Amino acid sequence: MTRLAHIRHGSGRSSGLRNGLLAAGALAIFVLALYHPLLFTNRVLASGDILLYFYPYRDYAAASLRQGQIPLWNPYIFLGVPFLANPQAAVLYPLHWPLSWLPVTKQIYWSAAIHTWLLGLGGYLLARRWHASPGAALVTGLTLAGSGFYGGLMGHINQMNGATWLPWALWALAPLLPGQRPNAPGSRTFWVALCWMAGLTALMLLAGHTQTAYINLFGVGLWCLWPLGTYGRSWRRLGEALRATGLPLAAYGGGVLLGALLSGAQLWPTLELSGLGLRSGGLSYGEASSFSLRPLQLLWTLLPSYGLADLSVVFGTLGYTEFVAHVGLLGMALAAWGAWRRSDPRRSYGLFFAGLGLFLALGRWNPVYYLLYLAVPGFDLFRAPARWMMLYTLGMALLAGVGLDALRAQGLGRIPSWLPRGRALTADDIRPRLLTGLVVALLAVDLWLAARALPHAAPTAPQAVYDVRTAPAHLLTDPVRAQVGPGAMGRFLSMSTITFDPGDMADFRRILREGTSPQLSEEAFAQLIVALKAQEILAPNLPMLWRVPSVDGFDGGVLPLQRYIDFLTLFIPPDRLIADGRLREQLQEIPPTRLLNLLNVQYVITDKVRDLWFEGVYYDRQIGARLGGDGLERLTVHVPDPLEATHIGLIGAITASPEALEALAGENHTVATLQVREAGEVVAQFPLVAGGQPGAQLADEGLDSPLAAAGGARVAFQDVENGRQEYLVELALPRPLTPANLELVWQPGPETLTVQAITLIDRRTGMFVPLLPSDRGHFRLVHSGDVKIYENLDLLPRAYLVHEAMAVDSPDEALAQLAHPDFDPARQAVVEEEVALHGQPAPDDQAQILSYKPEAVTIRTQSRTPALLVLSDTDYPGWHALVDGEPTPILRTNYLLRGVLVPAGTHTVHFVYQPESWRKGLWVSVGGALLLGLCLAWLAWGRIRSPRASGV
Repeated sequence: MTRLAHIRHGSGRSSGLRNGLLAAGALAIFVLALYHPLLFTNRVLASGDILLYFYPYRDYAAASLRQGQIPLWNPYIFLGVPFLANPQAAVLYPLHWPLSWLPVTKQIYWSAAIHTWLLGLGGYLLARRWHASPGAALVTGLTLAGSGFYGGLMGHINQMNGATWLPWALWALAPLLPGQRPNAPGSRTFWVALCWMAGLTALMLLAGHTQTAYINLFGVGLWCLWPLGTYGRSWRRLGEALRATGLPLAAYGGGVLLGALLSGAQLWPTLELSGLGLRSGGLSYGEASSFSLRPLQLLWTLLPSYGLADLSVVFGTLGYTEFVAHVGLLGMALAAWGAWRRSDPRRSYGLFFAGLGLFLALGRWNPVYYLLYLAVPGFDLFRAPARWMMLYTLGMALLAGVGLDALRAQGLGRIPSWLPRGRALTADDIRPRLLTGLVVALLAVDLWLAARALPHAAPTAPQAVYDVRTAPAHLLTDPVRAQVGPGAMGRFLSMSTITFDPGDMADFRRILREGTSPQLSEEAFAQLIVALKAQEILAPNLPMLWRVPSVDGFDGGVLPLQRYIDFLTLFIPPDRLIADGRLREQLQEIPPTRLLNLLNVQYVITDKVRDLWFEGVYYDRQIGARLGGDGLERLTVHVPDPLEATHIGLIGAITASPEALEALAGENHTVATLQVREAGEVVAQFPLVAGGQPGAQLADEGLDSPLAAAGGARVAFQDVENGRQEYLVELALPRPLTPANLELVWQPGPETLTVQAITLIDRRTGMFVPLLPSDRGHFRLVHSGDVKIYENLDLLPRAYLVHEAMAVDSPDEALAQLAHPDFDPARQAVVEEEVALHGQPAPDDQAQILSYKPEAVTIRTQSRTPALLVLSDTDYPGWHALVDGEPTPILRTNYLLRGVLVPAGTHTVHFVYQPESWRKGLWVSVGGALLLGLCLAWLAWGRIRSPRASGV
């Protein structure tokens, strides 16, 4: 190589580096401008999954990493489930680690900004590798970074992180394409591409969204086969095409395989969880094709709305970002111009990716998609075909760069005759660099304005994430949290909807919306209020954020476990069960304490929409009790707080068959007697009479049998939830009394009496005490704010002993035993093993939790006879038990939970989570890292020994 060649070569590299740095700086400025309200103010995003899923997961993972621990188990949702094995937790994704010391909101926003910048930079480098001008490459990078599809992924940060590496994978393999690759199959270029592909594949897999990795690798794999379509149809040309695709495919396949090995520590536990989780059997076609692009809405998908339309209304879902895929009007115009430039090879690549992404995103509206669902592995594992629009976005970004180069080549002097002309648009008046700068600036502004339609453009106040609401505050005061650990406290079950208005909403509106310069837009204020309500009821994964153990949860991926779903059929009929958790949205009434105790439910959160204020008196209608039929025959209602009352208010109704109504017509029949007890004696009683007797009635005379209570006045109310008419009666006591309890005694007959609420009233002072009639166990109202919290007074502790074990032969038989109304979890357990245990408990038998950590639980047991220790946590592969240091098998107990046989006496039981899948996966990752290290060392050694490579 001559000295002149050296100078030119060095000058070219210097120029390329300078252009690259300028492009990187421009992209960084654009990204900071795009996300500056989130990055540099205290505003937050708090709508949808980013609040209810990703803040809790990232906060939990980061807290563990700050303590130098890898979080393997999550004790706070679904009765305890694997944490690291859930790929969406992205525990091992290396770009998360440096951000772990930031507040959780900033972790996600800076992750989004960094990955948006990396995506744009990858697009720039890819276009440059395909010989685009620096300006055209910057247009490609800007279009990717500011695209509607990618910006809409901020609420799903794992998808955003995974999609970042798509252009980088193409950049890594591009040198192996025909015309750009060396002839030697074992060349250094091949091994460099393979190593890059391995690292990028590992990043895709560790980023936390398997579907995004699948889309990326599927698209890149098809692109590697692209030369097959460019060589004509003759057999000779086909042979050339196969040789042309061999090297890229080999680097692609080898890189994907090595990347999977590098990700083994994540993939191995995930594969184990996938076999036991929600999608272990795949998805139905209806589920797999949900969230497909609708052809009639394509214009809304492809064109920016600039925030002028409510896209949640247009697309009919709050998850509208799944359907947004604009690249700005200028970006689309440039892409359309580039699509006509047949001489540029980037055009064919752009059309390939844009067409493939749009074709597959149509999902159920594309008949081919059903064939792919049947024939191609992976298509039956994921839903939301609209996510294929990432390929479309990449294709349009490449075409936009081609369009700018076409404009530069033509100098805007060859514009079609039907376009308006002017002296300012001639080649003599506009220089290429000025044209490039103008287009880049206009494109950046266009994309910035188009992003106004995306959620990140309307952040809300930080209280949406960090405000401690009153209901969670009450749970956080549970003494067990401080004594043993937050995971050991009794679980809660939230049944509330978000249809209530927060009590401090008016204060927030006055502070944030009213005045001459409102701090929040109406959209951001509505986001705040919805978030506050979700925080109040801790739905569905917010228990992780506040470290409060819950029965419920939500994942949408590999969780919940299939056994958990089957277990929920004890609470909800199978034909009404939603399979992905969210028990809160499915329960219509508080379950009986017999079932709550199986899950260690100490607290139940409900709203107040069913409750009633009437004439200054409050009636708690949440629980209620049914007498007669298959209900109770006698019900005792305790008075929690003494009150000298003058009246008793009662809300209820009776029902009976039409034949019974006809038989009762014109007759009086006592359905039940309400007895008032004071100091252990009955001091007043009221016969509740059905039939023709006039008076206060608890049923609609035209529909049901009238129920009369002597001496009362009746008011009718509609019970919307149960579709029945209820009546309130106020019964006057013979004198002011301080009842200790009330007792309802049913008189056998054809009617069923429902008592929904009872309140003691002192009409002299206006004081009252609402009572809780319940046929599902004993509850106490312990908190009343925007929502209510009831405490289960029949609670079984998290760990307890039973002396009777019922062995069953199958999981179905175990569920049947648990569903039997006579099953009492306090004295018996169902075990899916051959166990002989039939003893009697002693008064001093006990199980005490000494320490409770996510991956380790220590319990001391004491019993006079052998017993079964039941820990009401999910049984899962990887949990091991030791009794006094000796390994002991864990028995699958009560279908879902852990049980250990303990001998008589005092013993210490340790439960430790040490999954074999994590250990094996870690060794696989180490092996993959060694292989990659050897490959890199070989490349480095070859570069040192090669004078040409070292530039000597």
